[in-house]
Amino acid sequence: MILITRPGEPGRQLVGQLAAQGRSALWWPAFDLLGPGDPQALQACVRSLAEFDLVVFVSPMAVQTFARAMEAEAGARWPVATVLAAVGAATLQAARTGLPGAAAAPFVSPAGDAAGDGGSEALWGALDGLQPGPRHALIVRAQSGRAWLAQRLLAKGVAVQEVEAYRRLEHAAQPEDWAALRSALLRGEDMVALLSSSEAVGVITRQLQGDTLAAAALARGIGLAVHARIAEALHAAGWRDVRRCEPSAVSIEAALGTGPAPALQTGTAGIS
Repeated sequence: MILITRPGEPGRQLVGQLAAQGRSALWWPAFDLLGPGDPQALQACVRSLAEFDLVVFVSPMAVQTFARAMEAEAGARWPVATVLAAVGAATLQAARTGLPGAAAAPFVSPAGDAAGDGGSEALWGALDGLQPGPRHALIVRAQSGRAWLAQRLLAKGVAVQEVEAYRRLEHAAQPEDWAALRSALLRGEDMVALLSSSEAVGVITRQLQGDTLAAAALARGIGLAVHARIAEALHAAGWRDVRRCEPSAVSIEAALGTGPAPALQTGTAGIS
């Protein structure tokens, strides 16, 4: 039984893809995603977008919410001189295709060996070499999360503004979800969980440890991590078998030893 903990439609779609391949998969999101607590603050950032020479998106959800805010402003377009930065390939693709005018914008994302990892550290490797360096940066993010990237930019003398594009609330699994999981475990299926954020590791681990049957399966379960920092969090939380993969059906099959190893998506170092 593969638990897909990615929230929103990407998680649902991945479950469908695995099911189409004959896999036992269950959508078990770590978080429910809600709109920003202060929509006007987000709209204000859209209106002043040209004042930033760097805008960083931390997830596809941040892009989607920002895109809706741009659509609400008549004629809003991505400024030609504003660098668009994304923490991973999926976020970059969402931004370049979903933000009006962003397809022609200069962009930066993790590159080389770091591209498969994604995350703030991987992006910083590309941002740190930007010439000229940014002076005023906007980070579009959830209501909470790591401040690591903002701290690095501030240490370089960059004026940093952060805006809440969405909120994450811990998802409570429904009785039918628990029933499906327990049924699979009673049939002797192993438990696999795909984790796409470090914050999700604690949430999912705590939930599973609260059920006797799931806790026993967790001791021999497999944790799939989409980048190195998540793998570290899984190890710290007590997961013994931790493997790296991308959030795709092909990569999951390869990580479980039932398919060919997929080519990692690559990003771009510096401005393109």
